[in-house]
Amino acid sequence: MKKITLILFLMVASIAFAQDQKTEYEKDAIELVKLSNNSVEVALEPIYSTLEETKREEFKKEIQPVLENMYQKFSKMYMEEFSHEDIKGILKFYDSELGKKLLDGQAEVMKKSMAIGQEFSMEVMPIYQKYMQN
Repeated sequence: MKKITLILFLMVASIAFAQDQKTEYEKDAIELVKLSNNSVEVALEPIYSTLEETKREEFKKEIQPVLENMYQKFSKMYMEEFSHEDIKGILKFYDSELGKKLLDGQAEVMKKSMAIGQEFSMEVMPIYQKYMQN
């Protein structure tokens, strides 16, 4: 009976330890998502600018759960692609001088990328339409 109790205890302890590990892994993955997706705020700026200033903060608060859900989904995707050690390494890079510079410049790069993407779409659309008609 003592052996069974000991085995059960060890199984429960190992499961609890694994859950703690996963929790840290998830926390790190979410942190990585938030750091690497700070461009979400940039993408939302055009939406914010269409709202009256008095309503912007309320809107931001209301979409917060939606953003958190998105971050959760992205973190699961990151966890499928990267090990916990990989994520820790990427976070360490983002904490470096060059990593911080990359993150700081990411918003501006995102704005410019969106403009280039729109320009690209405008150039491709007539070519695409030509082939859709034939």
